[in-house]
Amino acid sequence: MDVLSRAVMCFCLMGWMTLGWSNAAQYTSINMKSNIDKLKVHYKISKDQLFNGKPVFPKDTFEDSERRVLMSVVLDVYRSIFSQMLNQTVDQEVIESLKYVKGKIQDLQKHYFLKRIPELRTHLQNLWAIKTSNTTVQGKALSEFITIYEKASKLAHKKDNRRKRRQAQRLKSHIM
Repeated sequence: MDVLSRAVMCFCLMGWMTLGWSNAAQYTSINMKSNIDKLKVHYKISKDQLFNGKPVFPKDTFEDSERRVLMSVVLDVYRSIFSQMLNQTVDQEVIESLKYVKGKIQDLQKHYFLKRIPELRTHLQNLWAIKTSNTTVQGKALSEFITIYEKASKLAHKKDNRRKRRQAQRLKSHIM
């Protein structure tokens, strides 16, 4: 292999490696990573605490529509965590990093996640607070059940039909 071929091959390999690595963290800017690294140094915890097998936000098994709601709530929790951290520090560099990261979270939520999350959260809290042992609640629930069951069934079948269409399209594309 001549020198030119080796140079071209090396250049292609470097480009491929760079593209592959850049896709791994495609949305996180260098500035964001730098601020997070500064914060990790300031809020250092032991390796035992860090790797105790219990992540703060465990992996989920939800579908995309559910993940959007869940991720918006996770980002709310992060905003709350960073607000607490802001209230507990006087280090100006840490304050700037926290404000930067918190601002990025707010931008992400504002532009890409559901704007009705606070309303949804309140609705869920109200549902979880229902007194299921109360006989009046039980009677009302029975009178509303058929309507609710119909809505739930309609949603379930709509989702099932989308899945069947996707499977049929995949099968069709494999056949052709």
